[in-house]
Amino acid sequence: MTSRCSYSRCSTNNNDQAANTAHLLGCSRCKSARYCSTACQKKDWVFHKFKCVSPEVTRHEVHVCSIEAIQSAILSASPGDIVVIKEGAYGNDGQSTLFVNKSIYLWGGEENRDNVVLDCNLVIDESDGDHDGSKAVVVADLFLDGTVTISDNSYKSVTLCNIELKCPNNSPRDALKISGCKGKCLILGCDIYGGSDGVHIASEQVYLKRTYIQYAQNRGIFSRRGFTVEDCEVSGCGGYGIKGSAGWTEKGRHNDIQPGPWSSDGPWSSGW
Repeated sequence: MTSRCSYSRCSTNNNDQAANTAHLLGCSRCKSARYCSTACQKKDWVFHKFKCVSPEVTRHEVHVCSIEAIQSAILSASPGDIVVIKEGAYGNDGQSTLFVNKSIYLWGGEENRDNVVLDCNLVIDESDGDHDGSKAVVVADLFLDGTVTISDNSYKSVTLCNIELKCPNNSPRDALKISGCKGKCLILGCDIYGGSDGVHIASEQVYLKRTYIQYAQNRGIFSRRGFTVEDCEVSGCGGYGIKGSAGWTEKGRHNDIQPGPWSSDGPWSSGW
């Protein structure tokens, strides 16, 4: 259980008040998140709802710092279970691949996502699943040094929440590639760096919210399907911010998108 306010932007986490746990308010459902005020609890709900799970749900904790240990825990988990990765650095060659192929929760650092570092590529699919479209996958609070591929699944939803994804900007692969998803795909509060394209979208119902995409070789976002961005920043890419032939929807108070030859109204008449 955390000794800090679970809202990461709470000012008390940066001073001596953080040590006073007597007045923290606990989440009535999950019993793990704690807040210094109802205001912080409301502000954090957009993130916390993806980790607000009953303490009765089975948890599999990973203590050995290896990608193999995480994979073993995932294999042991049943759909709906939680796999918790404890603080540490996992993998060291950047060549390993971690597969999430069933509807589980995969959680990293409670206090700080930088406390759980995975040096590997992550693949989320349904190769070993029961193809139950009512279930979801949530991956949260991790630092990933590699790429993420979300593909070929019938999950109700796939959510990446509070992930920092760092792919070499000279990599021939896209940092995040989304394809073959029958349900929704939410990228929430993530920082995505590098890759050939930062995000390559080949599925419907993709929603990027409060996400930063920077330093891709080519496009920050490349898509031939419609998608939504809300309060996102796309900048510092070698080509331009977004190339989306089907257009996209912008929501929220502010989207800072690197200029390019395509606008939210679709392509220029000059085409590709």
